[in-house]
Amino acid sequence: MDESGVLIHEELSGERAQEITAEITRYHRPPGAAGYHAATSYVAECLRAGGVTEVSEETYPLDGETPTPGGGAPLPPSWEPYGAEVRVVTPTPEPVVDLATAPSSLAWWSWPTPPGGVTTELVDVGTGMEESDFEGKEVRGKVVFIGHTDRRASWVYAANQALERGAAGILTDYLLYTSEPYRTREKLPDAVQLLRMPSRMGKYRAWTCAVSHTTGQRLRQLLRLGPVQIHADIRCRVFKGEGRNLLASIPGRELPEESVYFVAHTSAATCPCANCAAGPALMVEIARTLQRLIDSGRLRRPRRSIKFLFIVEGSGSSTYVKTHPDELPKIKTAFCFDSVGHDQDKLKSVLLFYRHPDSSPSFINDYFAEVMERAPRDASWVFRDGNDISLVQFVQAPYTPWSDNHTLAAYGIPSPLIMSWPDRYFHTQLLTADKTDPQVFRRAGVTSALAAYEIADAGSEEALRIGRTVAARSRFRLEQLATAGERRLAGRRGDGSGAALERLRRELDYFTRRDIEALRSALGLIPGGASPEAREALEAEEQMLNGTAERLLARLGDN
Repeated sequence: MDESGVLIHEELSGERAQEITAEITRYHRPPGAAGYHAATSYVAECLRAGGVTEVSEETYPLDGETPTPGGGAPLPPSWEPYGAEVRVVTPTPEPVVDLATAPSSLAWWSWPTPPGGVTTELVDVGTGMEESDFEGKEVRGKVVFIGHTDRRASWVYAANQALERGAAGILTDYLLYTSEPYRTREKLPDAVQLLRMPSRMGKYRAWTCAVSHTTGQRLRQLLRLGPVQIHADIRCRVFKGEGRNLLASIPGRELPEESVYFVAHTSAATCPCANCAAGPALMVEIARTLQRLIDSGRLRRPRRSIKFLFIVEGSGSSTYVKTHPDELPKIKTAFCFDSVGHDQDKLKSVLLFYRHPDSSPSFINDYFAEVMERAPRDASWVFRDGNDISLVQFVQAPYTPWSDNHTLAAYGIPSPLIMSWPDRYFHTQLLTADKTDPQVFRRAGVTSALAAYEIADAGSEEALRIGRTVAARSRFRLEQLATAGERRLAGRRGDGSGAALERLRRELDYFTRRDIEALRSALGLIPGGASPEAREALEAEEQMLNGTAERLLARLGDN
């Protein structure tokens, strides 16, 4: 086992990452809100307390007006909640919404009611997905109740339908991203889902509050009995504020202008929102771990810089890439974090490595898969002292544009995403810090910290080793693809076999070309373009990979 991996494994604390997560979850963290700024400032304090001295920040407007750098569209304005209470007035007084007990209940970019609140009729529009749901119902100036449906993207569509008809507010028991058997509306009767208004730029001067399934069922019961009057007192503001890009750096010893990044957001959908808090918390612990090991001389300072960027999700990454265009080609990879500490039993989740997309092939996918296999894990088996047994499920998944990875990937920056999914309590008030697990933090942290350090410190020998890893895994994949294809072809004699064979050939050709580009990307790790020997060795790997593809294509032609 590599010495650097053992050192990182010994130093990095999952318990410390969990403690930082718990502190961050105290704050309600919409972009530009006081809680977001408090959480960002707390992260900066943690970094400095951990020995990271190079900490800086840049601000940018969140006002819905100022064009983004390069003449792009303005970013949404800041938003902050203060309180939300909704109650049934008739036929029987009873509470419906209380932001104090369910901080996820008030949708982002809601607008406040007049001081003291308003009393109006509640109108049932079913799921709001069909024109018939609104037929014969006057909703202008009233509050509509939209029911849950498992159809994806239905919330935005239904809310738009109601708001376009003039609804003053929405109550809904939607639960996003339902998945059997654990995350369903019925299985989570008390969960209150954080939602966002369909327009973030103030098109609708209305509000939305989510309720639990239990409350939703009670509202349906009352609506079946006759007219329902509610009183809503929504206290929040949409305002001109600012976002902050907080950057911590461990400077490189030889090539400080080149870098490896970690990226996570200190903003969050709601409070407590431990999944969003886990990303910056683990980044702080990785920064402390690497800085401490370097300062003590146990790890040498890497050739390249390692940087930690704390942002508003979406807005921060898009602003950063537009204001630092000269830096982008020098970023060797950027690890994006989100929900990296989920307790896998409590939340029925696994830790996922979402690969960088094929649109800009990179060594990072195969290289990180190899690091996942050799990084120190959680326990040892009886006849060995090394940590070889993983108590945490950590698997690969295809590219998914879930968080800031899609912004960075659009600029060609290798940007895999590490996060947990499924998530029973995703963006609900139930996702508290005690639903995280120090073991999961440690597994994610040790693996990604080791990968980042090795990339940052890579020279010619390491670049060659990484390239060979890509080539070896590619040859194995091509053999698997050809064998599986031959198996399919064996059961498809006669009509259709020719088309199936041609498709298999195209697949082999595609994956060969993709992997050759990924192999070539390792050349970017050779400092200053030196070491012709390493370049020649990588070119030989490319020729062998081409030879494997030609041999497999010839074999298919013989069938």
